[in-house]
Amino acid sequence: MPRLLALLLLVAPALAGPEATHTGHLKTARLDVRYRPKSRAGAAAERDGAMAERDLKDICARLSFTPDGRFVLYLYDDVAELSAITGTTGNAGFSAGRETHLPYGNDQTRYHELVHLVAAQLPKSGDEARGMFLVEGLANALLGHVHGVHVHAVARFYRDRKELPPLKTFLAADFYDWLRAHAGFNAYDVAGSFVLFLLDTHGVEATKRYYTGTAATVAFGCDERKLEEAWLAVLDAYAMLPEVSMLLRERQGEAAGFDVYELDPDKRIPAEILGKPKDWKALSGEKLAPRDKTAWQRDGTALVGSGTGDAWHICDLGSRKYRDCAVRARVKTENILGGVQLQLGDGCQALVVANGTFVYRNGTGTAMSAAARVPITGTVDLLMIRRGGRLEVWVDGFRLAEGPCDSDPAPVGIGFHSGTARFEDVRVRELR
Repeated sequence: MPRLLALLLLVAPALAGPEATHTGHLKTARLDVRYRPKSRAGAAAERDGAMAERDLKDICARLSFTPDGRFVLYLYDDVAELSAITGTTGNAGFSAGRETHLPYGNDQTRYHELVHLVAAQLPKSGDEARGMFLVEGLANALLGHVHGVHVHAVARFYRDRKELPPLKTFLAADFYDWLRAHAGFNAYDVAGSFVLFLLDTHGVEATKRYYTGTAATVAFGCDERKLEEAWLAVLDAYAMLPEVSMLLRERQGEAAGFDVYELDPDKRIPAEILGKPKDWKALSGEKLAPRDKTAWQRDGTALVGSGTGDAWHICDLGSRKYRDCAVRARVKTENILGGVQLQLGDGCQALVVANGTFVYRNGTGTAMSAAARVPITGTVDLLMIRRGGRLEVWVDGFRLAEGPCDSDPAPVGIGFHSGTARFEDVRVRELR
């Protein structure tokens, strides 16, 4: 999945630099908070600044280190704006020097990045080089629970499945190159587990010395092979709730077997969205307008698409264009490897894919949740709600993601990526 804490800085054309766009400014005790005037991030600047101060206090206390000087916190409305202005892609927030760049309101990413800022000021203690495995590991170690799951649980999960690489693989490799070559493996939390083991077992001072270049034999009194043996013993003793294991299996795209108390999504969706049956217009009988050569078939009131390849297969339903509306469908998947979606043009897409649930706008994600992924074979109740340039994505009656989208009128579209998708009961309700 696109990791919310990813720090892969890939160059992309920037629309403007943050110094030019982020002229809004407020100061806290240790931070200069920058934002774009008249932005949603600006409305949240006071809150994010206060939360960042709280985070810094906690991080400094846990590392027993308080750096001198001030830091700069740049706030953006969403990841799409961050990418466009900074000229980076593949990250949901990043830090460089004494600056950090973040979407507003994301408490987890903010804490993670502030750990980077503080740790970067630690004085060098030795000449050994340290890679980004430890850098990202320290940030996630201090978080402890990432996306709701403890870092030891993630490492234990891979160890139980015999999928945990040797520690030397991470310490010797370019961490980001390894990540790109092993998409889907949660190496950030594995790194967090190892560093948390160091902190809990050997203490913060020894861990800081190792982190800043002191040899393991000097900092800990043993080499990295012995450290790995002790870490794995901690993982073997870690008691993981069966529900956590189920969740991690689900994140791998496997059937988890969760028991949902209320199976009817209608019982979870607000009445003001559900409205009355007469408020909804069925779209199964509309003219099919595929955007590629994929042959969409009608099967009663269901619309079925099947195909492979690296591209999305999109089919618009009729020619009528909608502005603010709700669109809903029951989607049955068969051997789906990519995902399924509803859309109102490419600027307003609700995606459920192999690594999560997303709001997409013109090829860029503006919001995501790891709570629901497309089943390889299964059923998804997918609902998208567009109002005032914002898109909500609901999966099986749960509201999972909300982010900015285009508001231009557009026909309803359905789509899938690699496999077979059967869209049943596709309907639209205009919101006035």
